[in-house]
Amino acid sequence: MKGFELIFIAPRSRRHDGKPVLDTVAKLAKAQGITRMTRRDDIEGIGANGHTHSAHFFEATDEPQELMFVLDGGECDKLIRAVEEAELPVFCLRRQIDYWQFGAN
Repeated sequence: MKGFELIFIAPRSRRHDGKPVLDTVAKLAKAQGITRMTRRDDIEGIGANGHTHSAHFFEATDEPQELMFVLDGGECDKLIRAVEEAELPVFCLRRQIDYWQFGAN
């Protein structure tokens, strides 16, 4: 099948209205009926301002995280619009992909 991989990336410490920004993205997706996603913790990342974000022994809140979705074009555009309208401080990557679901759900 054809679709899009949509990844939102932010440090664990980034908040929007007092809540983790990626939790807010997940909530927006769920409100649109999107139930399938993957959250990953990354070891290190460098933001647009050149600041290094990483999980330190003493402080894990700056650890970069990713929230990944595999969506069709309409779902992808709708979620991007919702995140943009909510003015969430998050980096987003969208790329066209081929994907398959094997076996029983």
